[in-house]
Amino acid sequence: MVALSLPGRPRLEEPLGGRRLDVLLADLGLNPCEVIVTRDGRLLPDDAPLDDADSLRVHAIAHGG
Repeated sequence: MVALSLPGRPRLEEPLGGRRLDVLLADLGLNPCEVIVTRDGRLLPDDAPLDDADSLRVHAIAHGG
């Protein structure tokens, strides 16, 4: 299971089943235009393959004027 740190939510562990990051975000109801995801401090592209041993951090993007 992948460990996820999400803004404003308790830490979550999610089974991956070979999913890519974009699929995981959709399953969690997160808009990829509103968050960035890092693994070991490195930014992940939306099509990144994920592994059950991953520890991911989801960062909300602040935008406005």
